Amino acid sequence: MKKILFTILFFVISILKIKAIENIKINNESLSPQFDSSFKKYNYFTDEDIVLIDVKKSKNENISGDGTFILKTNIERFVVTSSTHGEYEITVYKNYEKYNGEFGKLLNLKILNYNIDFNSNIYEYDVVINDEDMLNIEYELSNLSSYVDIKGNGNFNQSKNIIEINVDNINTYKINVLKTNTVLKENIDDEDIVYLNPTKKEIVKLLIITISCSFVFLMYYLLFIKKLF
Repeated sequence: MKKILFTILFFVISILKIKAIENIKINNESLSPQFDSSFKKYNYFTDEDIVLIDVKKSKNENISGDGTFILKTNIERFVVTSSTHGEYEITVYKNYEKYNGEFGKLLNLKILNYNIDFNSNIYEYDVVINDEDMLNIEYELSNLSSYVDIKGNGNFNQSKNIIEINVDNINTYKINVLKTNTVLKENIDDEDIVYLNPTKKEIVKLLIITISCSFVFLMYYLLFIKKLF
């Protein structure tokens, strides 16, 4: 039985390996970030007027969207479709330097009701939230042509949650979210709250002990001592 299961498993793995995109390059250069079949969006920077999208695939994989294309504008998007892995979107920027600081960065990032002290060069933050299902995230892009993909914003549990904000598939800002059990009571005026200093606390404590001891002595007297007389 084990031998049969192993044979079936080996056959399934073999099929998955046969039908897979191994790499996508443009003009024989790597994409940004480097190709990974689990990532769906990429960038490419060039000063050429023509791009050759080359897909390295297994022989049984069906591909569309590869080939030679003329760039008519400075920003164009191409889609490579795989019969087993779906669509891969590639944004081609013409006449932009490959590591132009305008791409992959946020100018600003805000979370409503929470302060994370954002810095565009810092990519990880921690925030402790109250009982919220989703955070209101606002951001400002360094380049209006950039795109942003936000994952993990919602369904927070009591342990550590991670929100990932990916910009142009170049940089990812991470927000570690810790959800507390504390429920805040709103609309309480300071006048309604009574604060006790240490001296008053001791007096109240002593008063409670005195009353409790008196009650116990009274019950003891009524139940036992009074019956003797």
